[in-house]
Amino acid sequence: MIARFFLLGVRHRFWVAGFLILATAGFAAGLARLSLDTSFDSLIPTDDPDRLVYQQVMDEFGSDNKTIVYVRDEALWTPEKLQALEGLRTKLAAIPEVLRVNSIFDLRVIQGEGGRVTSQPVLERPPETVEQALIAQERALDNPLYIGNFFSDDGAVTAIVVSVLDREDRPGFTRAVYLGIEGALEEYADQFDVLFQVGPPRINEELRDSLARDFLLLGPLSAFVLIAAILFFMRSGLAAVVPILTSVLTIVWTFGMLGWVGIPLNILAAMIPSLIIVIGSTEDTHIMAAFFRGLDASACEEEGDEEIPEDLRREAIGYAGRHVGLPLLLTVVTTGLGFASNLASNIGLIQDFAVASTFAMLANGVITMLLVPMLLDRFGPEVRPAAIDQVDTTGLPARIIRLFRVPQDRFPMRTLAITTLLCGFFVWQASSLYVTNDPLSYFPEDRPIVQQTRQISSDLAGVKVFFVTLEARADRAFLEPRNLRRLSEIQDFLDRQGVFDTTISLADQLKYVNRAFSGDFAQGALPPTRELVAQYLLFFHRGDLDSYVSSDYRRANIVVRHSIDDSHTLNRYVAELEEVLAEISGPDLDARVIGENLMVNRAAQSLMVAQLKGLALLLVLIF
Repeated sequence: MIARFFLLGVRHRFWVAGFLILATAGFAAGLARLSLDTSFDSLIPTDDPDRLVYQQVMDEFGSDNKTIVYVRDEALWTPEKLQALEGLRTKLAAIPEVLRVNSIFDLRVIQGEGGRVTSQPVLERPPETVEQALIAQERALDNPLYIGNFFSDDGAVTAIVVSVLDREDRPGFTRAVYLGIEGALEEYADQFDVLFQVGPPRINEELRDSLARDFLLLGPLSAFVLIAAILFFMRSGLAAVVPILTSVLTIVWTFGMLGWVGIPLNILAAMIPSLIIVIGSTEDTHIMAAFFRGLDASACEEEGDEEIPEDLRREAIGYAGRHVGLPLLLTVVTTGLGFASNLASNIGLIQDFAVASTFAMLANGVITMLLVPMLLDRFGPEVRPAAIDQVDTTGLPARIIRLFRVPQDRFPMRTLAITTLLCGFFVWQASSLYVTNDPLSYFPEDRPIVQQTRQISSDLAGVKVFFVTLEARADRAFLEPRNLRRLSEIQDFLDRQGVFDTTISLADQLKYVNRAFSGDFAQGALPPTRELVAQYLLFFHRGDLDSYVSSDYRRANIVVRHSIDDSHTLNRYVAELEEVLAEISGPDLDARVIGENLMVNRAAQSLMVAQLKGLALLLVLIF
């Protein structure tokens, strides 16, 4: 039956060619529907229980999707520079997708002097004189909550924090945000020494660019290496062209299918063309090698024929079908099963890749078995290339192949023993393997976005953000000093871990006001009574507290910024934090650690588990 299917392209050339042309045209029409998806959402498992909680927290306290606009200038605190900074802030706030902009013009300071406490903005408008600018600098740097978050220690660097929130999951949202911010920065680039943005929109956009470049590089590079290898070993132009032709058709079918079913291209899709070319070419190469062997008169003798058939080429195709048809089918099925095993993952990005790669392997098998025999019948040689008979030839390819036969023929038991030892050694080494899933790790070290992210981390706090949220069962619970002390205890533990850059909560805001009222000796102390807490809160505008406490004071939020690149390391510290949270919060508060970045990181752990499940499933299916 397999041999009959193998000969369909020979016996029914017109119908098979028509099917391949129509199928290719149909799939090619789906290419126009292809879309790119480099968002972090595809890295989060679909069954992550924190997804809903994350959305609720974002609605309550604002988005953790924050872009840091880094501004460095040695003459920053001058009227001209601050006026340019105010213009940039206005431009950023006018971007339709932007939810909120926080900059020096949105910050307030609370100061006590002569028994009088005042609350005033750092700057209401750009200063007109150098003296006014220097007074604003003194105010800004006097607030410890702003150092690291909005200003560097020396005051030469400031940050504009741009928050966005895509509640409707609109296509092209992050690209619009990135281009809008980038357009504003280009307009003011010559006003400051250093000016750039780092945040999820830029990371997404650079991933898109990397994906496009990888498509243009990896596919042609794989094709070149394949052609060179086949020409080197088989010395046949047809043997080199056939795999490329089947691979091109498979690529069109695969990406056309993705377009029709609505599966976007993700950061793993760049390797699919290379997989098709390299893995799919093995089937073509085996068919070509069997065909060339079938051209030899000795092949006819093996089949019991006393005379060489008149149509030797067609007889060689039949010979190839009988000898490699079943192995070819098993290769296609097991390879497809190998990629399909990734469907066990609960990460959308991995599932999409599993669908695409499985379809590609199966489609390549169908295309190969229909197209290659038809091409050989029409364009195949009638004389076997000499390079195929590696025993009789003395060229370099033959010597290389014979070299690999030496341990098999002369030392089979030793070869098996060494192989077993090597497998055991590498399995032992694999026991210490761990997965990391930080999006910035996809970029090489010399990429500007990596260098600029590190520059922000050295002058300010890291660009990565997560929240520690606490919810009480009683209304106005976070007006109580004892609950505020819990916030402070959690922050103290975060500081003791020594890996997070800054933490800010309602407790910090009240400590700051308490210092203004009571003097430096009260620095770091919370107000002791509920009445005093309520009085201190009058010094804040509601917008100053939106990120830290709900309007009914039932829910509080600690904003944590960090620059940890390795998700394995971050997961370990977050696990420690979650253990301590349960002790500090007590039975009357529900505490959670929430953040998109954390959900992405946790996906790294589920990825390893999914791979083990997929491997076990694959072994069962193959056996």
